[in-house]
Amino acid sequence: MSQCDRCGAELPPGSLKYLITIHVTADFDGVLPDQGDMDDLEAFMRTLDGVDPGSAGRDVYQAQGFLLCPACKASFLADPLGRARTGEPPGPGGRMH
Repeated sequence: MSQCDRCGAELPPGSLKYLITIHVTADFDGVLPDQGDMDDLEAFMRTLDGVDPGSAGRDVYQAQGFLLCPACKASFLADPLGRARTGEPPGPGGRMH
């Protein structure tokens, strides 16, 4: 038997449940910051030699899935960024690039 990842409610086989999948992707707006000359770029590339590839990959893309009961799905969709908890005003809906 599975459980809601948010509230812990039991989700028996055949019950209504939702898989929420979140994909986090590094955004690129087409602008590259001025990084200086080629020597600076080469020094930067040398620093990447010591970086764990898995860690570097997670800086670019990550995906996570959560199993939610109907009540938690409704709550998530009403405020996916948790702004109500922080007192921030609601923002615009999600964006798709």
